This record gives sequence, structure tokens and C-alpha cells, in this order.
Amino acid sequence: MRRVERFIIIPICFTLMVGWFSWNAFRAAPQVAVENLRGAGLSMAAAIEQLAAADPSFNSLSRYSTPDIAYFSLVDRQRAVRFHTNSALTGTVSAESTPPTNSKDGIYESRKKLGTGEDIYLLQTRIHTGGNDYLLTLALHTYRADQVIRRARTGVMMVTLLTLLLWLVTLRLMYLLRRDERRQLEMQRREELARLGEMGAVMAHEIRNPLAGIKGFAQLIETATNIEQARTYAGKIVHQSLRMETLVNDLLAFAREDRRERQHTDLSALVRECVTMIRLEADLSRVKVIHAPQAVINVLVVSDRIFQLLLNLLKNGLQAMPNGGELRVELENRTSLAMIRISDSGIGIPPENIHRIFEPFWTSKARGTGLGLALCRKVAQEHGGNLTVESVVGVGTTFTVTLPMER
Repeated sequence: MRRVERFIIIPICFTLMVGWFSWNAFRAAPQVAVENLRGAGLSMAAAIEQLAAADPSFNSLSRYSTPDIAYFSLVDRQRAVRFHTNSALTGTVSAESTPPTNSKDGIYESRKKLGTGEDIYLLQTRIHTGGNDYLLTLALHTYRADQVIRRARTGVMMVTLLTLLLWLVTLRLMYLLRRDERRQLEMQRREELARLGEMGAVMAHEIRNPLAGIKGFAQLIETATNIEQARTYAGKIVHQSLRMETLVNDLLAFAREDRRERQHTDLSALVRECVTMIRLEADLSRVKVIHAPQAVINVLVVSDRIFQLLLNLLKNGLQAMPNGGELRVELENRTSLAMIRISDSGIGIPPENIHRIFEPFWTSKARGTGLGLALCRKVAQEHGGNLTVESVVGVGTTFTVTLPMER
């Protein structure tokens, strides 16, 4: 998954989560407002009932008032208004309808618009005092309760604005990330083109010399005076052809991405096989090979690629000791990693060159393509591992290969 695709997951999750919370809060706000009005109305109805029971003349009710009350009245069973906060209506016939018989808990709630245009909350219930029943009609202002709805609406607007701002920032960052990715791809493309140009130059140089040799020896064969001389020239042609074949094979091995299925492999057996192959060459070069067999270490690899990696490192170690020396091969189990160390007592690598030895086509040898160590590191990284080097001039060099172990 690219950086841009990973980055956009964060604002998407944030938008969904905040949107869900704000929508639930907005949807619940009207019900919360109704519950607030209902609770306030029931509390006031209880207080009015207590005052009416304490003072049957209802004179004390005229002093009962709160900012939430628009008006309230008591109506007897003959629909006569026994009390009204508007004293002019006391003693008249009530115009208020009686609560429906199916009202919940004997309480009837509704919304009503006053002549002033204000919406009020109307609560009607029966109270009992002095052996009489009265219909209490309580009208409450709704502006305080409706603040819950207004706040919820304001909250949704703020969340929407903040979300839009977040997405503007996100889109800007996505644009910058995409631009950065395009620049990186362009830089990689230019590096590849430069590498291809360098490869072409190396190929032209490396192939031109063997071709010149092949051409020259072929011309000499034409003028050879005897069969032995012709055979000598033919052998030279074969040698130069092998040089070109080696160069082409190295280039193909470095360029291709190995997608073959990986197999369960005993790394200790693979290392032992590589050591066995170079022992004869080591004896001829007066190099002592030190390797202690190890227990089974299972890895999931393309075995011939790892074999090629190890064989290249071992041959490099032999070439670093032209006057003989000691080549040590160690294999270590590090729980989740298998570690292979190949150490030589050769001439070492100068500090100014040690950071360049893994660059493709760079070599300090008079003859060579500079692909050997670059290919070794590429193979190690293809398998999820790495290849590192430590060297001291005049003391020797140690290459360390790490590979993930099979789980």
C-alpha cells in the first residue's frame, strides 16, 4: 500500500467516527429537549398541587412563578376556571379541552402556538386537593429546552466545518505526497537511465576486448602453419568467449527479479557444500579454510541463489589473499535470523572504498564487471535479509549475511 493510500485512511476513519457521534447527538437532541420540559413540568405540577392543598383559596398560587412558566390554570369539573395566572380569566369558563382518556399516566402533552407567535409546551394533568379534582393546565416556555437542539445543530455545523477543513488539509497533503512520489519515481527513472548508460559503457568496454581477441585469434588461425598452432589459437578464442559468457550471465543475474517459489532449505548443509567446492582452489592458493559444521538451520529460500551468493563471497575472500592466509566461515542461529560470517585475513578494503563496493559496476580490480558484490546484496535483500561488510586494511575483511529463519 502506497503512502497516499495509507495516509487517507486516517481522515476517513475520523470523518466516520465524528459523523456518527454528531448525528446521534443531533438525532437525540429533540427527545432530550422533550424530556427536560416534561421533567420540569411534572416538578412544577407537584409544587402547584402542594400549594393548592395548603391553601384551598388558591391565593398562594398567585405568588408562584418561574421564568419557564408562560401561564397555568386550574379548572374544576364544571369547566369553571378556579385559578389562572391571568386574574382576568379566573371565574370564566375554560376554553381548554380536557386531556384525552388514553393519555399516558393521566398526563397530556402537546405543543401550542400563542397569539404572540411563540411556541409553548402544554402539560395537562389532574391534581387532587380538598376532596376536589382539578385540571391543571401548565404552559412552559420552550426556549431554554430548545437550546439543546440549537446546540446540537451548532455542533453539527461546527463538526461539518472542521471536517471540511480537515479534508482540505488532507487533500493538500495528498497532493504534496503524490507530487513527492512522482518526483521520486522520476529520480529513480533517471537513475535507472544513468545506470543503463553506465551498463552500456561497461558492456561495450568489457565485450570489445574479448571480441578483439576472438577476431585476432580467428585471423591467426587462417594463417596457422600447423594443427597445433591452430589449436592454441582456438583455445584462446574459447577463453575469450567464456569471458563474455560470464559477463552476460552476471548482467542477467543482476537484472532479473527471481520469482521462483522458495523451498525449505537447510542452510548449514548449503554452507558446507559451498566450503567443499572451494577447498581445492583454497589449497592451491595456500589458504586455510576453517569451518565447523553446524546443526540444522531451516530457511525458506531459492537455494541456488543463496548458493551463488555464498560462493561469490568465498571466492572474493580467496582473491583477497594472493599470498595465502586464513578463510573462516561461521554460521550462527540468532532465534529469528540466521547469520553467516565469511572472514579473510587478506589485504582489506580502504575506508574510502568500503561504501562503494556494493555499487553496481564499481570495481577496484583491473579486470571485472563490479557486479559480484552488488548481486550478492541484491540476493540477500530479495530474501528479506541483508549483506554488510567490516574491513581493516592489512588485517582482513568480514562479510556478514543475515537471512530470516523459517517460522
